[in-house]
Amino acid sequence: MPALRSRWLYLFSALLMVLSFSVWSSDYPTRPITLVVPYGAGGTTDISARQLARLAEPLLGQPVVIENRPGGGGVNAMRTVSRAAPDGYTLIATTSSPSFVAPALRDTGYDPIRDFTPILNYSGPWHGVLVGADSPYHSLEELLDAARSGSRLTYATAGALSGARLAFTQLGRQTGAKLQHVPFDGASGATAALLGHHVDIALVPAYRDLVNNGQLGLLAVLDDQPDPDFPRVPTLEQSGHDIQFPSIVALMVPHGVSAERAETLRSAFREAASSPEFAAVMKKLNQPVRLLPGDEVEAVIRKNLAAYHQLAETLKR
Repeated sequence: MPALRSRWLYLFSALLMVLSFSVWSSDYPTRPITLVVPYGAGGTTDISARQLARLAEPLLGQPVVIENRPGGGGVNAMRTVSRAAPDGYTLIATTSSPSFVAPALRDTGYDPIRDFTPILNYSGPWHGVLVGADSPYHSLEELLDAARSGSRLTYATAGALSGARLAFTQLGRQTGAKLQHVPFDGASGATAALLGHHVDIALVPAYRDLVNNGQLGLLAVLDDQPDPDFPRVPTLEQSGHDIQFPSIVALMVPHGVSAERAETLRSAFREAASSPEFAAVMKKLNQPVRLLPGDEVEAVIRKNLAAYHQLAETLKR
């Protein structure tokens, strides 16, 4: 009889645990969710994250509060979120640089694989190899031929250690082209430098309107896939160079968030990112909607973290 009583007590306790877990899961979320943006207000990452949050709020039943944490090229915000409670109430809209470029170059205080769980990717602008409308170079190979034959060409990027800069440094080493880097604090400065004839080349996103209206020429894209708006413009790989700089804008949570809560976030934000309203917002920003599930985001980060680490070691020699 005591054994039977003990068995029933055990089963009753187990049932209570299951019911408690179910209630705990189904109640989520019960308070506002914080979406950290690792850049300042007003940029494309900030604006797109705000619109995505607005569309996700009715699906989650709670406010999604944007918290801008600029500084360190996104590294500071990633470090902060990596140390946040894994309860599903803090996530980050991160990009390529703090996800796999910066961690490949230096100790950032976080591991992008070990310390985070990707929820989904919702954007990622193509970066173009751009020249002025009056440039003598009408293809990537013409440009590289000139840079190999004695002309030192200057190229602008959005930062000293940007992924675009590393990709073009690798291109110069592989081809023997003389390419001089000119870093700017943001893509707008790099684009303005090209429009003002201060540099020969710019490696920047958000180029669609400038190319379509004839102000700039697009010779190639740094991504692993062609830009669907310019399908005849090759990638670096299609041009015969084993180099790429894939661009992501992904939602991630600290490692340890339960699968149930991660799925709640994934479902809501995917529905929001798939909406015609979000597509219209992104079109105005000249940004694509590029949806990838969390496991594919992790695969992209793993692959490029290794590739950029190897490139960084090569550049030290």
